[in-house]
Amino acid sequence: MANAAAEDARVDGIIVTHGTFTTEETAYFLHLVVRTEKPVVLVASQRKHDEVGNDGDRNMLDAIRLTLCPEARGKGVLVTLHEEIHCAREVTKTNQRPGGFHSLGRGILGHIEDDQVSFFYAPIRRHTFHSEFDMREIRELPRVDVIAAYVGDDDAAQACVAAGARGLVISGYAYNGRPSADQLAGIEKIAASGIPVVLSNRGGQGRIPVDWNDPFVQGDSLVPHKARILLMLGLTKTNDPRELQRTFNEY
Repeated sequence: MANAAAEDARVDGIIVTHGTFTTEETAYFLHLVVRTEKPVVLVASQRKHDEVGNDGDRNMLDAIRLTLCPEARGKGVLVTLHEEIHCAREVTKTNQRPGGFHSLGRGILGHIEDDQVSFFYAPIRRHTFHSEFDMREIRELPRVDVIAAYVGDDDAAQACVAAGARGLVISGYAYNGRPSADQLAGIEKIAASGIPVVLSNRGGQGRIPVDWNDPFVQGDSLVPHKARILLMLGLTKTNDPRELQRTFNEY
């Protein structure tokens, strides 16, 4: 629907209302597959409409103002709550309060103020109209599971592969995203079998350095659930670890 709306000459921008639990995942998915320069804004509220101090009305008004702002064009999918503008790639819900959405480690793009919408930064990673992914060309997304790194596990990854996973994301230790010693041998076997394994930082901040000789793909600075989205899309084109590494370096 978002792609269809973006292609409509009568549409200047798109607003998507969303529940807060998965706002960041939907936003990042659209950030990668909607091929448009038009503003796409996701908006949510942390407090229900019938609660004291609800933030929905103000957030919706801010979303309208943001969508109509000329400077929002070409910046990919944006998320707004609490008078803040977030890039879909970076934003994460951290708690239930109105200011509970944060762009971990990299900060917000700007503010929506009483007199104007103010941008201070712009995303430079590939997105929307620069993306190689197009949802109109994808019939089905492959299964990708997330495996938490913890001491004592030795078969969760194998169980996911047996259930049909075509790729794995490790919610691994900071800073390098690697699994525990108990998990490592089994996950290395999975990677050697041709099933891509992406390492991500469970701490939510900081980039994983690239090692082109590693059997795993380094997930850059993406949190695990967003690394999963990018790997799902990447697997629609290839399962070559080096090509997938290129993807994670660019998006």
